[in-house]
Amino acid sequence: MADEPSAASTSTRFSPAEAVMAQVWEDVLGVDGVGLDDDFFACGGDSLLAITVVAEAGRRGLRIALPQLFEHPTVRGTCRASAHGGPDRPPARVDLLSPADRAKVPAHVQEVMPATRLQLGLIYESLMSAGAQYVCTAAHDIRKPLDEATLREALARVASRHEMLRVRFELGGFSEAVQIVEHGVEIPLTVADHSALDASALEKRTALVMKELGRPFDPETAPLVRFHAAATGAESYRLTYSFHHAVLDGWSAANLLHETVTVYAGLLDGDVPELARPLPYAEYVRLERAAARSEEAVRHFEAWARGEEHRPARAVPHPPRMTEFEARVSRADTETLFACAAARGLPVKSLLLTAHGAAVAAERGRPVVDVAMMMIGRPEQEGTDLTLGLFVNYLPIRLDLRGTTWAGAARRAFDAERELLPHRRFPYADALGIVGSRPFEVCFNYAHLRRNIQLVEAGVVARGQYSDLGVGIPVVVDVHNTGDGLAVRVSVDTSRHDAALGSRLLSRLLEGIRLMAGSPETECLPSTATVRRSSGERERAEK
Repeated sequence: MADEPSAASTSTRFSPAEAVMAQVWEDVLGVDGVGLDDDFFACGGDSLLAITVVAEAGRRGLRIALPQLFEHPTVRGTCRASAHGGPDRPPARVDLLSPADRAKVPAHVQEVMPATRLQLGLIYESLMSAGAQYVCTAAHDIRKPLDEATLREALARVASRHEMLRVRFELGGFSEAVQIVEHGVEIPLTVADHSALDASALEKRTALVMKELGRPFDPETAPLVRFHAAATGAESYRLTYSFHHAVLDGWSAANLLHETVTVYAGLLDGDVPELARPLPYAEYVRLERAAARSEEAVRHFEAWARGEEHRPARAVPHPPRMTEFEARVSRADTETLFACAAARGLPVKSLLLTAHGAAVAAERGRPVVDVAMMMIGRPEQEGTDLTLGLFVNYLPIRLDLRGTTWAGAARRAFDAERELLPHRRFPYADALGIVGSRPFEVCFNYAHLRRNIQLVEAGVVARGQYSDLGVGIPVVVDVHNTGDGLAVRVSVDTSRHDAALGSRLLSRLLEGIRLMAGSPETECLPSTATVRRSSGERERAEK
């Protein structure tokens, strides 16, 4: 909630720090005339943009913590909070390896650091599925002529900047699993000419390319990315790539595309832009290890789980069979939803999370639902928004929809996320061990990949993309802000659930968004909240 100015704080004159902060907001949010008491979320901010604001403020000499921006979402409030203590100092830069492990590091490599807990989890599940899980593929249409030599040079330049494009994992040989950053790794690139194909044939060929690029990676061999470029005309080509999720998350994949296309275009035009330096990934490794030792985080999740049924985590002995259901939110509902969020000083994500919770509540027949939410753990340091790597985390969040309106439930969802923020880097596996598997049966993620949108708006990349990701969570709900609206995708593991579940969840989610946008002050749970799954569906879900 925005700070209410007191009688002693109604001045509209900016202090030097406040002037810098206001300019950061204007630059990041793309708005003009930010005032001292304007609400960050009413101006269009969200949790992803908040990380960018923190990083950009750090570049300009202002140290603020992400929770401070959520607690005091005004220029005045954030600057006052930071004056009483900025973000926690990064853990001391002691060697992340033991002396015995450091002695084993080969002389020819650039860096060796421990793997993060989530990286290890993804690699383990990937190996258990014979490599089927956590291989991501995407394709984008680039509005530039294809020149193979220039594209190879662009990839080499980008790879030289980012450790995760040259990393491999060593699962044995050290006292713990490590990631090894090599020097001079060449990014695999294959090239083809598809300019003679009609639209239907091009889509079929792209599907074959994605299947080929999506074959399993060996996590102990660098690099864990692959590229393919196919000319689709004299002035365009389709760039398809794949990567192991252990080295890149969605934000990082957007950064990779943005840098590759930007450098490529600069090389073609003879004017390559100078890019800022990314933060070393080791800084995040330090933060995750510190979070894993947090007694406060343990107490938070123990209190969260108290009184709830505990379902132990269990291995799934087969690769997932994911079926996807997709739709776009109508333009009218999208515009009304954004206006509703701005009017209440809430991020759009909170409104969407509430609609998601109502859909799950309708499915389960319970007004209080526990779900997993994707959190971003990037460090609050300069360059963090540019770094490639895996910074996401999956943590449980409780949505209480009882006795409130849609707007009231959205406020509760925002408060629940705010309470979770200090623990956003607590390892997923540790949280799973404390709270059990039930919250992790359904995951929600909201993405607004502005770097991709910037390329579209600049006319360099065509709107739309083709993507695929094999994951291990039975039901995944993704909502993407594509710049021209909201796209919803529900992915269901049909080896554990009926495919009809995905269709029902998608319909209920779209209806929840419509009600949230158009009738925010009406009762949150519609009568369909009492609808339960069939006994067969419940039995299948318990297996």
